[in-house]
Amino acid sequence: MRAPDGEGPGPRKRAKRARSEPKASGDQEPDVRAERALGLLDPTSLAYWRDIHGTLAPLRERWPVVRSTAGDFEVLRHADVERLLRDPRLRQALQSMLANQGIDRGPLFEWWRFLINNYDPPEHTRLRGLVGRAFTPRQVARVRESIRGIANALLDDLLLRGEADLVETFCHELPLAVLCEMLGVAPEDRARFGQWTSLVSSAFSAVIPKDSVPAIEAALVRFDGEVGELIKRRRARPEDDLLDGLIHAEEAGDRLRPAELRALVINLLFAGHDTTKALLANALWTLCAHPGELARLRADPTLVASAVEEIARYETPIPSIPRIATEAIEVGGVRIPEGSYIALSVPSANRDPRRFEAPDRFDVTRADSRHFTFGFGAHHCVGAAVARAELHEALAVILERRIAFEPTIERPVWTAFLSARRPEALPARISAG
Repeated sequence: MRAPDGEGPGPRKRAKRARSEPKASGDQEPDVRAERALGLLDPTSLAYWRDIHGTLAPLRERWPVVRSTAGDFEVLRHADVERLLRDPRLRQALQSMLANQGIDRGPLFEWWRFLINNYDPPEHTRLRGLVGRAFTPRQVARVRESIRGIANALLDDLLLRGEADLVETFCHELPLAVLCEMLGVAPEDRARFGQWTSLVSSAFSAVIPKDSVPAIEAALVRFDGEVGELIKRRRARPEDDLLDGLIHAEEAGDRLRPAELRALVINLLFAGHDTTKALLANALWTLCAHPGELARLRADPTLVASAVEEIARYETPIPSIPRIATEAIEVGGVRIPEGSYIALSVPSANRDPRRFEAPDRFDVTRADSRHFTFGFGAHHCVGAAVARAELHEALAVILERRIAFEPTIERPVWTAFLSARRPEALPARISAG
């Protein structure tokens, strides 16, 4: 799904307002000269998505903060992003993501307000506590065995084919099958749920083409209805899995409300599927593009754990983390007015040379890969352990079976205007050595 190059009427409208009429708190006025001197980042342009690192690096080296056409400001450096993810003066911005694009009613708007990442403490603390009780270490340990079985079956199929698009086969099917199994979705329903996750996840882009909103909302209505039926059936016939854990999650007598539970299950399905699909695709391409590092990994499979973190740092699927400033703040000498929509750039922070030595070098032995791909602080991704397990076990199986992927393209085209960044396609020949 793409928007025309340079188009994005919702975000552009907000950015124009922010540049011409900055909102400040108290009697202090923002440093207008400093603001006008800032660089400009354009996430509504195709060029940004096609070369995200090449676009961000020179901006990051000149400015800690830049203006953005998809909001008000974008923060580029690791230390600033880490500090702001801890800062209680910044609140969640999901509601503003829709408002920026003129969506203030309808199924998407109504469902959106129940998402866990749409809340701040104390409501977020309540929901996070309930959800955390379902993501137990036992659930994560159990799912590892399942991941290996699914990965082996998918690789068997790929070897029979001999050539396939890895994005739409292995990378798409593995996380979808794992999540559907964890949440009790029948195998015959996976394809349908997979279509819905892809559509719903596109609503989290900074640029949603207006003509795609009806399809997203239609998918969401059907998705919500199916999840409601799934929960109803599971209440009648409980099983010991993640869905049961969510249904029965409670803390001090408090339970997830029905709308919260349905929204959470949908959230886990689309976020866990789409993001992990992208992370797997990024991993396979990055390893293929760095044969020396792949050889080191084959020679020493104990490096898989550090390789997983390095992949997440080096080629993150997360473009940015949005926040709203509840009061005027200062970042790198730049005064950001109260009410500003701020994007914390994950790709830029993850390759900040102030934090990482030779950040543009992919190194599977890197000991320090403290990245923001799974967030940070109170809003750290609740499913991060499962995503890491999927990538870890998938790579382990590929190494054990000596599976070789030979891309039939020189370099991939990266997705544009989506919530999870990845190669659009990764056609490759598949063999076992």
